[in-house]
Amino acid sequence: MTYNTQDSESIWTDFTGNSRCVSSSPPSTKYISGKTLLITGAGGSIGSALARFATTCNPKTLILLDTNERGLHSLEQSFDISSTVVHVPILGSICDSVLLSELFALYQPQIVFHAAACKHVPLMETNPLAAASTNVLGTNALLRAASEHGAAQFIMASSDKAVMPVSIMGATKRLAELLLVEHPDKPLQQKAVRLGNVLGSSGSVGPLFLEQIKEGGPVTVTHPDARRFFLTLNHAVTFLTTALSPEYETGILIPDLGPSRKVEELASYLIAATAREQPDIGIVFSGLRPGDKVEELLSSSYDSVLARDKDPFSTVQPERLAAGTLKAVVDQITQSVRERDLRLLLESICKVVPEYRPGPVLQQVVENSRRIELWK
Repeated sequence: MTYNTQDSESIWTDFTGNSRCVSSSPPSTKYISGKTLLITGAGGSIGSALARFATTCNPKTLILLDTNERGLHSLEQSFDISSTVVHVPILGSICDSVLLSELFALYQPQIVFHAAACKHVPLMETNPLAAASTNVLGTNALLRAASEHGAAQFIMASSDKAVMPVSIMGATKRLAELLLVEHPDKPLQQKAVRLGNVLGSSGSVGPLFLEQIKEGGPVTVTHPDARRFFLTLNHAVTFLTTALSPEYETGILIPDLGPSRKVEELASYLIAATAREQPDIGIVFSGLRPGDKVEELLSSSYDSVLARDKDPFSTVQPERLAAGTLKAVVDQITQSVRERDLRLLLESICKVVPEYRPGPVLQQVVENSRRIELWK
């Protein structure tokens, strides 16, 4: 079997096509030039792609924060040695408020790209406290630090899984969106950009399919009707940096990703594109994983969506919560993480994300936790 090793971004672009709105988006170089940027999750796929793009925009300094030593080191190694951009790798967590205060005081970043997240859906179903700690408490700590130290822009990579969530990952990302919208600091522009399945990113389905094809198949698709919104890493970077435009105020931005497409269609495309000598590689349906939906959405009836012609984004202004509600829930989540109290965690999340209901795997995790408490 011949395995086509063409440039990975190229193969994803061929599948997704070039979005009209992406290609016509205003250049974001002017928003980054001369600025100090903080990129969280900098060692991940989106964070590292943002960092590499930012180096082409003449920033003053790049602050690169991640808990992933290997990813951060790889990013460092990937920079052009001739680049004169000052970049500062920081190995640490967005949940460390002391570290955040220190780096904001020292470097005074004007722009924050928040790409750090617990994003793997089935894994988070069995690790809900980790999802809440990073996606909710980490986002809250980062927002506070950005506000207290006078940052101007806060752009968060959100997810379509935050819409009518059925997974703890989606529910915690929804809560992170609400934190951005509810945060009281008006000078700080806070924007969440809902992305779909970023092809080629770590843990996404595309690289898994390519590996299965390389091994001779079969390619495993969860469900024959499974549909997702697909975009490339380049598209994701373009959307996130376009969100810096001052025309977009605090809120949730929905990029124009076109219609959702069947995951089976992606599998068939990759087989045809890469398995030249073995085109009969089969596709098998393995069943939905814990936390999976058949079809993702970019908005719901809970959202008030405003679309403008030829704009790369639709904007969302969700209903605001009663005063003090979100703070009380964050306090409860903080307590639940500190005490490893899964029941309190889920009760707290469901107060502000009422459309969410924990799935059977997570319910079993809660039950097992209760048995451990009784045994103690």
